[in-house]
Amino acid sequence: MKRVSISACLYLFLVQSASAQEKLTVNQLVSRNIAAGATDMYSISLNDGDYVGASISRHGAVNVFILNPDRSVMRRSLGTPGDARIQFAFAAEGGGVYWISIANPGEQAASYELLLQKIVSLNERFRPEAWSDPDPSPRIQALRNQISSGQTNTEGFWKQVAEQGTPLVEPFDDKYRLMTFLWRAQHDTRNALVVGSFKVPGPAPNNIMHQIGDSDVWYLTLKLPKGSRFTYQLAPNNPPNSDGPQATAQADPFNVKRWDCPQGASKYRCLSIAELPDAAPQPWIIGKPGTPEGRIEKQTIKSNIQKVERDLSVYTPAGYKSDGRPNALLVLFDGDDYLSSDWQGQTTLDNLIAAHKIPPAVAVMVHNLPNRRLVDLVANPEFADFVASELVPWVRTHYNVTRESAGTAVGGCSAGGLAAAYIALRHSEVFGNVLSMSGAFWWAPDHDGGVCGAKCPESGGRHASPGLDATTEPNWIAKQFITTAKLPVRFYLSAGTFEVDKNGAGGNILESTRTLRDVLIVKGYEVRYQQFDGGHDDLVWRGALADGLIALLGRP
Repeated sequence: MKRVSISACLYLFLVQSASAQEKLTVNQLVSRNIAAGATDMYSISLNDGDYVGASISRHGAVNVFILNPDRSVMRRSLGTPGDARIQFAFAAEGGGVYWISIANPGEQAASYELLLQKIVSLNERFRPEAWSDPDPSPRIQALRNQISSGQTNTEGFWKQVAEQGTPLVEPFDDKYRLMTFLWRAQHDTRNALVVGSFKVPGPAPNNIMHQIGDSDVWYLTLKLPKGSRFTYQLAPNNPPNSDGPQATAQADPFNVKRWDCPQGASKYRCLSIAELPDAAPQPWIIGKPGTPEGRIEKQTIKSNIQKVERDLSVYTPAGYKSDGRPNALLVLFDGDDYLSSDWQGQTTLDNLIAAHKIPPAVAVMVHNLPNRRLVDLVANPEFADFVASELVPWVRTHYNVTRESAGTAVGGCSAGGLAAAYIALRHSEVFGNVLSMSGAFWWAPDHDGGVCGAKCPESGGRHASPGLDATTEPNWIAKQFITTAKLPVRFYLSAGTFEVDKNGAGGNILESTRTLRDVLIVKGYEVRYQQFDGGHDDLVWRGALADGLIALLGRP
């Protein structure tokens, strides 16, 4: 149907020459013969916004006009000789009596069958459809059937949940599992969200929980890779599209596995851990009785380049000696993180060295300065020069470490992973190994966005909050390696399946890490790439740290 203008004379002709004027009702089939030159008129009383769906089967040159209440033409369909069946629809722009005019402009009689199929109000058109899970959980379906049959007591269900723990895990296929999150409403609950480091491809919001009838059961079932591992919280009564902190976000009360949850912390601080049985093993974070333990020393270094003082945590391995064979050297950014009870960084180093997976190594963990994390870590030449020209010489003066780049590694996660690659690019004479966990390689100098996601809110004045789109090409660091001669550097790169681009920004961490990997391989670099079924999350990085150290420093 097309919009047209039509003269006032034709309006009058359509009305005055009408051989039939009737009121149409839904599902009433009108079957008529229409003489040559005749016009039939059918009225429909509509409210503002009503949607009309109809069809006409015409035999002969029959024209169809849709008229507004003032008899102006809204749409028309001009017939041609022969038979045809067409569907047409329109919406009322204001309440009143609308008309369907059937006209035979030819010199021979014709016929038609007109059917008004539906009139749908504006409220009905925008009423949310009943939720249907694309990948339903058998446990939830059974509960839904129980409640819909009138058995509304959910105590038995919640007792089983408390005994089993959450999220619920059910089989799906060889690649995926069904994971169901649950929230038991104890107060007035209008909605509930699952917020965390998981991210599932698709245009629709996939973190909104759904209520079963009028019960106290809210749930969300997701089809996730069978190796998934991530942190999450549950947030009742929070705006689904809120960009700010989720005021009600809290640990899952039915999940005893917690992250970033020191003793005595409130439920609002703590995160819950979701781990499927096939998640990548993290054996090196587990302390073993009898394993020789290294030491942690607190140090401070003053930078003449950056005009700041910076705290360091320095790990020396068990049996460390100031003379003898030099130790490998590892420089890590975000030094505040690795020694936490969650990360178990010291335990990881102790275990790897004791198992002879890596040689004895001194690890220098560089602490962040307030409000300067992104200032330092995002391709900052001054910080790079501080690390290579001041920090490493200081370490070599104070500790028995190698002076060979092949035994020296630099690493970090998120912005720290980007910094590691940039510093090795600028100072390959110092660092022969790059350990990057979820490196923020999507960054480019003209990106108006931060690089650390939930890891750090500060920008230090250099980078605004994320606001990326596809107008800016990402992965500046890859272009630098393309235009630079091959350097004596080896790489370990990891990224998470959930770090995928869902916003059309031209690539998130997953895509940009794959691109950098491919660029480096084509240039002839040695690259070890690992993709985890996880997100932008310390929970995943603590395992990747061990894998990266084995790949870069491990003995053949």
